[in-house]
Amino acid sequence: MKELEQILALWSQLEARNEAAVLATVVKTSGSSYRLPGARLLLTRTGQRVGSVSGGCLEDDLVKRAWWLTDNGPVIRRYDTTPEGEIAAEYGLGCNGIIYVLLERISTGTADTLLLIQQVHELRRSAAIAHVIEPVGAAGQKFVIDPDGLVRHDSTRTVPREALERQTRSALAEGQSHIARIEDTEIFAETLTPPLRLLVFGAGDDAVPLVTLAKFLGWEVFVFDGRAHYARRDKFPQADGVSVRAPGSGGSDLPVDPWTAAVLMSHSYSQDCEMLKELSDRKLFYVGVLGPRKRAAQMLRDAGLDDVIDSPAVHSPMGLDIGADGPEQVALSVVAEIQATVNKRRGGFLRERSGPIHAGDPHSDNEQVRKPWIRSIVCA
Repeated sequence: MKELEQILALWSQLEARNEAAVLATVVKTSGSSYRLPGARLLLTRTGQRVGSVSGGCLEDDLVKRAWWLTDNGPVIRRYDTTPEGEIAAEYGLGCNGIIYVLLERISTGTADTLLLIQQVHELRRSAAIAHVIEPVGAAGQKFVIDPDGLVRHDSTRTVPREALERQTRSALAEGQSHIARIEDTEIFAETLTPPLRLLVFGAGDDAVPLVTLAKFLGWEVFVFDGRAHYARRDKFPQADGVSVRAPGSGGSDLPVDPWTAAVLMSHSYSQDCEMLKELSDRKLFYVGVLGPRKRAAQMLRDAGLDDVIDSPAVHSPMGLDIGADGPEQVALSVVAEIQATVNKRRGGFLRERSGPIHAGDPHSDNEQVRKPWIRSIVCA
């Protein structure tokens, strides 16, 4: 998410100067690849770039070729990084994958994809976009469902529009991007979602590295504490909001939506208990509670929430098991667990995976991982 904000920031500067750019989007991969479909890079005419479509091996080629490749409109650039592929031979690589990159020349008034991403971030509502990969003559054509549910497309008669809409709506409803083939047309149906939002309840010293690390990843972060001498803006300068707020005060001031996680780390049993009660009817896919499991279980019982003690969204002790000691390491552990949860993973050693590292987790119950932690809530 951080690189998308950087891409939007650079585009805003270019737009103000009425300068064009090339937007590169990974739309398909086969075999091993460093980035997944949906990864983006914005390239200026002078060679300035933000974002990435690989680990750095393809970007130099894009700097050299992207502008003349897009002289006549959008194109799909195919990179074969297998040992026998042309990229491996040229750069000495052996990533064992093939990457398809959509290249589009954009200018003021034609940056529809970036405008859509900006709307998703500002409105915090998801959207979906289907990119045509082939046939070659239709590459780059799109079918879009924006955050307001409005439909627009620039597909021609050669692309079956009804099928395009079905695939786009499917991606939006499931919250999962996918590749689909419709007769002789191949598309990448992409779901766009807002940045992850983290609510931190407790503004002690150990919350500082957690906020810093979450912001480094491009998350929105809000800090709350009932103690005014703790909840200070100068203590959390990177946070999107710092508020003095008594636990359990109710009201609708908490910025909660389906992309929101919360951690309770006030070091006060009574305050954390009150916050658990208040959060029990909110749409949260992750609730982390600092401290031992027995403490959280007792807290849930005292809050009258016995039936969610074993909810997969409640994490206590919160964080992945990395042997963390000290605020910085605990912050790393917690942020990693939230990232794993939102990506439907359980964490662990990549070397122990039997399949591709970007494939879905075969040991993860996807419905449980994304399910809100209170039984009456259904994520949009």
